[in-house]
Amino acid sequence: MPMDRAKAKQMLKTAREYVGDDVFKPMNFEKVELRDFLRQYLWVIYVSGFRNAVVEKHIGGLREAFCNLDLDRIVAMDGIDAQTLPIRNQRKADAFLNGCRMIHDEGWPTFKERLRTRRREALRELPWMGQATERHMALALGIEDTEKPDTWIKQCAAKCSGTVDQMVTFLSKEFELTRQEVDAYLWQYCSKNQRVP
Repeated sequence: MPMDRAKAKQMLKTAREYVGDDVFKPMNFEKVELRDFLRQYLWVIYVSGFRNAVVEKHIGGLREAFCNLDLDRIVAMDGIDAQTLPIRNQRKADAFLNGCRMIHDEGWPTFKERLRTRRREALRELPWMGQATERHMALALGIEDTEKPDTWIKQCAAKCSGTVDQMVTFLSKEFELTRQEVDAYLWQYCSKNQRVP
């Protein structure tokens, strides 16, 4: 069955009217510093499988537990007991700590250059980077014009009987938007309203 283009267009129109000009804009990758990257990496790990509101409530405590994102101090830690964290997920805590160690061992300038040239392929080497999380990182950092195939975008695609790629490709061409903008409008609407448009 072909994708319902009319439904896809109506969803995006509804989302754009609701969101207005206050749409998420990615970082300028050239200006991304180490702490910017670590802030985004920590966020993406912890928001994976959680509601944004839960992570927003606890992100300050997580940053504090990880030495306010000072990479040298993070890698000097022997480990971290997730029971002392505001979100007690040991696998996520270990993933962030191990990813920090990998970046430290390689050196930030070298790692950033690999991100510039290999983009998601370089991200994929870090702990906790699956298909959705690597796209989320690439989108937020401004590395790649992409969408993140999270639960809301998948539900939007299902509502118009298409795949995420079909829906985003169609809507970005139809409305002359980037893939990231299509994602941002739909995601912001869904997240705020807890339903698809």
